[in-house]
Amino acid sequence: MYADFSRVDTINVHAERSRLSPEQTARWRGLPLGWFDAGPSVHNRNFLVPRQLVALLDAGEARVRFDFGAGIKTFELQAGALRVFDGRRACRLNDWWCRSARRIMVDLDAARVDEPEALEGLRQDLDLRDDELAGVLRAMAREIAEGCPHGALYAESLSASVVLRLQRTHGRPSRERGTLTAAQLRRVDDIVAAATDGGPALAVLAAATGYSRAHFVRLFRRTTGTSPHRYVVQRRLEHARHLIVTSTLPLAEVAAVTGFASQSHLNSAFVRFFRCTPGDARRDARP
Repeated sequence: MYADFSRVDTINVHAERSRLSPEQTARWRGLPLGWFDAGPSVHNRNFLVPRQLVALLDAGEARVRFDFGAGIKTFELQAGALRVFDGRRACRLNDWWCRSARRIMVDLDAARVDEPEALEGLRQDLDLRDDELAGVLRAMAREIAEGCPHGALYAESLSASVVLRLQRTHGRPSRERGTLTAAQLRRVDDIVAAATDGGPALAVLAAATGYSRAHFVRLFRRTTGTSPHRYVVQRRLEHARHLIVTSTLPLAEVAAVTGFASQSHLNSAFVRFFRCTPGDARRDARP
């Protein structure tokens, strides 16, 4: 589990209004995240972000001036602009002028609890476009705002994706190779099959293979071609389809038994995977 929302106030570096309530953030099990409405302007001097952060201008636009000791640099930012802060240097000048702006801020230091060398040597970047990374950050914010319906594994998988992406683009090159063994994958399958109440946590799956969460996600993707969360959802859907076509259980009960938050959650996932509704699958299975 990553989240420690005692840290959210420390990543609200501009003291802006949060779009997420304490009740919403309490359910989140990923990297600590803040989603803030930006004020019209911010002016700081000798400003220090004391930890590694990734920040996304989620909406709106902004003009910003930074001076991290190498002279003033000015950026005109549009929605989707990202910044990566290494947490090691003071900002002599930090001026913002914003229009209808929202920010998503994610605390990257929390990843070191599980993997001390995660993001070691992170390269600071004040002018970054990465649509894939921005999409993951937005998915994290939406998940919290919606009450975390997809559970802990989804939160941890999204967070691991952020760490892996930044390791690849802004960290030290990795020479890691290899895949999970057949025995390790069987242990993962056994845990997934036995899990209830939303499925296993990423930490549990990783521990079964002897790896950290981030290392496990890398090897799992290399072994199966998919993420742990997507793999678990596929297994749940296969189990749900079996119950739908071989039993008379109400669909709401099938959803509960197979770890979905609700019948509507099962329906939407079922349609994406099988291209038909659970009701259609049950009718087609009748003699």
